[in-house]
Amino acid sequence: MTIPIQAAVERLIEARSTLRPVASFSEAQGELTLEHAYAIQDALRAELDRRGERPIGWKLGATSPSGQAVMGVTEPACGFLTASQHASGAALSLSRFANVGVEAEVAFRMRAELAGPGVTPATAVLAVEGAAAALELPDFIFSGTARIGDFVANSVHAKAIVVRTPFIPLEQLDLAREEIVYEQNDVVVGTYTATEVMGNPLNALAWLANHLPTRGLALSPGDVVMSGSISKMVRPKAGDTIRARFAHLGMVSVSFVP
Repeated sequence: MTIPIQAAVERLIEARSTLRPVASFSEAQGELTLEHAYAIQDALRAELDRRGERPIGWKLGATSPSGQAVMGVTEPACGFLTASQHASGAALSLSRFANVGVEAEVAFRMRAELAGPGVTPATAVLAVEGAAAALELPDFIFSGTARIGDFVANSVHAKAIVVRTPFIPLEQLDLAREEIVYEQNDVVVGTYTATEVMGNPLNALAWLANHLPTRGLALSPGDVVMSGSISKMVRPKAGDTIRARFAHLGMVSVSFVP
């Protein structure tokens, strides 16, 4: 039997607050449809907002063929961001996380409302203030094997982001060709281009703008949007510093303390 929405929200909030892993819904009570998973996510967003965790934007996941293969889907997924946004160079305690990872991404900030259907990368550009180098810090709270419905229900494990400012106008960039050198403790762990994200991060933004209205939502002015991972995920330890050096967007970093 699929878990009821309110029961799922209560379990997710408990796991997020206690940092104790919770059994994935798919393993414990049957696989979630995407429709049901997004309904849980929307209810989680509303409850966190009611408790003072204000939404500040959105994140994308499964924006590469490899990521989609891992999750067993053929299109991206998305979740919401709350106000856990930090400046580049932040030192964060691992005690804030259950099981954190770090990924290099592009962050957009919206200048105007953007809602489908029919949004294209060309029309999406007109609603964007700019782009920035960013790191996403997803926190994995499920024990056992989680499926795409579990990821979606828990807002694709959104926890915190680190963003370099200022945001750079898109007309100064060729995002698809933006090169990134990814480092852990000054050791290069990978080199990438932003084409890893659906060929161009703007394709991911357009997908999100077309998806949200199917749930009665839209991108709003001031929203931050995380593109989805460009790099592999790094699992940090206390004392680690993770950096992503973007060719034109600059360097963004985060350090971890116990």
